[in-house]
Amino acid sequence: MKQEWKPDELRATAAEIREAVMPKSITPEMVGGTLLGLVNAVGEVIEVLGEIPREHVKVKVRGYDGTGGVSGAGATVWLDVFHTKGYPAVSLPRQELTCNDEGVVEFEVPHGYRYAVFSQIAGLGASFQLVETAASDEREINLWNLPVGVKHLFLVVLLNDAIGRYRGVPMIADSYDGNIGWEDEETKAKWEWDADTEAGEYADDRYYYGILVSTADTSFVIGTNSKSEQRIPWCSNRDYGTLMPGIPAINNEGTDEEWADCQNRARADLDGNMNTAKILDYAHDPTAADFCADYVGCNDEQRWLPSGGQAYLMSLNNTAINSLMTEVNTANGDKGFILLPSLKPGSTNQWTHYEHWWTSTICDKYSPWVVGYDGGARIDDSCGTSDVRAVSAFHFEY
Repeated sequence: MKQEWKPDELRATAAEIREAVMPKSITPEMVGGTLLGLVNAVGEVIEVLGEIPREHVKVKVRGYDGTGGVSGAGATVWLDVFHTKGYPAVSLPRQELTCNDEGVVEFEVPHGYRYAVFSQIAGLGASFQLVETAASDEREINLWNLPVGVKHLFLVVLLNDAIGRYRGVPMIADSYDGNIGWEDEETKAKWEWDADTEAGEYADDRYYYGILVSTADTSFVIGTNSKSEQRIPWCSNRDYGTLMPGIPAINNEGTDEEWADCQNRARADLDGNMNTAKILDYAHDPTAADFCADYVGCNDEQRWLPSGGQAYLMSLNNTAINSLMTEVNTANGDKGFILLPSLKPGSTNQWTHYEHWWTSTICDKYSPWVVGYDGGARIDDSCGTSDVRAVSAFHFEY
């Protein structure tokens, strides 16, 4: 049988239900209980955090000026600790640490957190920025500060037959042809520069790493196959419109003055390795960063998507970089390096072909910064496709 529709009675019933289930006011007892619960919960978290294992990190800093070793005593080590996978996301303020007379600093990081370190020695370039995950009881990291400039970078393997020990030290050279072997004792002596060389230790082998770009604030290496064969989206649609925790968005509001300031701030970002680690941890499908990180190379290599400032340095130094790339290609009889775009003859702002590179510097939730065909730093749509050039850092043991 059809029921009669009675809206007034239904409204009265709904009002009675709300009156029964909703408090008329928030009482002191309610507030006290809530706050007490929160305090107890926080106390439990703090108690647990105190038991979380930590990784004890020893960072040893040393310099190489092109002829011999330089002490790391008094060197500055910059430390960033971050965690983007869980909640809450953590990106602690950068810490400035000073090395002791042995060139060493030590600190601890809770397991599961990631950290980035690099060092500075007056008169030399900054070390590579290395990124690690705290997971072991202890770790030793060796940071090398190398000369400022654009150079060829090699690894020299020193062998001690008596104890069967290998160790590696960096070696730089201005010329590729004259420094890839040791056909005579004078040339070989240049490879055995290390003042810590022990009796019976000698240069046994050497490996070519790539082209070192070194400034007082950052250093990185361009490898022989550092460029993607095709253009790659910066991210998938799943990540489009998403900001990355711990990476500031450098954006402008449209005025010329603000735009210039944003460009300068993007070019000042030299934390490409750390940025890439945060992107890889957080994003679902970070295609440009994956291209860099998925490269299978040396076991002691960390490859990453360069920051806006690092990519900008590549564009500013393209003539010097291309000269060294050409040396290697000519000596090897192949095209191991893909040259950077160069300026057209007589031009100051136009490359020979259209090319721009993704970076790991964020503009906004839709766009990263790119280094464009005119050598500048500009914004592009992150759902589009751009060229990818990876850069690298290496661990050296001594």
